[in-house]
Amino acid sequence: MKKTPLCVALFACLGTVFATVGMGQSANLNGTSLKGIETGDLDRKADPCTDFYEFSNGAWRAQNPIPNSMDRWSRRWKAGEENKDQLRIILDDVSSHPAAKGTPAELTGDFYAACTNVKAIDAAGIKPLQPMLDQISSIRNAADLQAVLIALQADGLQVPFNLSSSPDPHAPENVIADVGAGGLGLPDRDYYLKPEKRFVDARAGYLLHVAKMFELAGSSPAEAKAAAETVMAFETALAKASLDNVALRDPSATDHKMTFAQLQAMTPHFDWAAYYHSAKLAPADLNIDQPEFMKEAERQFSSTPIEQWKTYLRWQVLHFHADDLSTPFVDANFNFYRKQLAGVGELKPRATRCAEYTDAGLGEALGQEYVKRYFPPEAKARATEMVTNIVAAMHDTIEGAEWMTPETKKKALEKLSTLNVKVGYPDKWKDYSSVAISRNDYFGDVEATNRFQVADDRAKIGKPVNRNLWGMTPPTSNAYYNPQLNEIVFPAGILQPPAFYRRLRPIRGPLVPR
Repeated sequence: MKKTPLCVALFACLGTVFATVGMGQSANLNGTSLKGIETGDLDRKADPCTDFYEFSNGAWRAQNPIPNSMDRWSRRWKAGEENKDQLRIILDDVSSHPAAKGTPAELTGDFYAACTNVKAIDAAGIKPLQPMLDQISSIRNAADLQAVLIALQADGLQVPFNLSSSPDPHAPENVIADVGAGGLGLPDRDYYLKPEKRFVDARAGYLLHVAKMFELAGSSPAEAKAAAETVMAFETALAKASLDNVALRDPSATDHKMTFAQLQAMTPHFDWAAYYHSAKLAPADLNIDQPEFMKEAERQFSSTPIEQWKTYLRWQVLHFHADDLSTPFVDANFNFYRKQLAGVGELKPRATRCAEYTDAGLGEALGQEYVKRYFPPEAKARATEMVTNIVAAMHDTIEGAEWMTPETKKKALEKLSTLNVKVGYPDKWKDYSSVAISRNDYFGDVEATNRFQVADDRAKIGKPVNRNLWGMTPPTSNAYYNPQLNEIVFPAGILQPPAFYRRLRPIRGPLVPR
């Protein structure tokens, strides 16, 4: 008997689906125009059995080339950028109308107003960064070095390591400190060590970029070139002691729980008691992501000359704050990181970038304004009901799965019963009342939000996990699953067309697992 190829059978089935949903034609439910599969996206000239990617979206891609300011494009990415247009509309509004002191509208409006005041930012030049650079220049000994590292980390710089909160990998109901590798200016270890041309080119470009940034900060060309070489040597040593991206995929590779005393013994030239005191942390067990990296950091603490440390730290400060400074710094940063490394042709408009920065710094304050306009309570209720029904259907699927053993089914159903689903936005908003924002000092605003976020993260350490906290801001066009907490999170920003339409025929109540 002649067998039908699987792909032919599949597309016969898809043809039935297209017919069922109206071949992309509009339907009408309760006065709302809907569509099924977007058949206009299909490239019918392509053979789906040999190139399904081209068949499924070739027409859309031909009609929607990647914008010059983006490194990728799709319906989803397009929707994400449209979200930022919505944020810009909100911020243009709240920044131009007076709001009560300390309210989300005032905080986000003032931050955005300061960010979009390019004239003032350009006039300031390198001056906002000068106190940090002066502090680094004043380093004379190991004690001074540690004091500066403590101050920089409180401002959000992860040099040469980073310390943050994380659920205990062995008791995820508790939050512990997690010390990870940091302090690199290139994306990851491979960029420093691999011989392929793209990595060689990236290293050459990086040296030129670092030198360019030092020149913008006031160094002579010769001084800047020497400084760049010092930075590259320092970071290459750290990179050699770092895990690559393949190794990092294995959770056990970064699972190294130890006592505070063991951490101190691993890095005797760094005073962890002083660090913890400054961070308002109590010494306790913690996780070390990469012990070999910390051993290399110890070697740097014990043997690298202070002048080399100062050069490295100057670069890290310039690198961290490049986009917070005047246009020459912003352009230089873009030309290397986005243009050379990512192939992006041009910067996004300043207003769009400022919307992104406001979301990054004051996400749940901006989120409150966002959901008022674009994700009202009825949208949250509908999305929650939809997800509840999907979970109920999954329960039925597991119950009916013949390939699963009874014990496996039991475990799967236990996990499903504890799944924490978050939709739209938090039930309790983050309090930003302690953050001092000025519409006349953009760099100061960035510093204030950075310090707030670091302190907010550190405050979680040593406490039970707060399952009400969110890892993404409400306007974010994305979603995530956190395996340690068994939670799935759908921010309001992803629950927008084309992923989700709220004006549909009402769901008739949640399903009950059979």
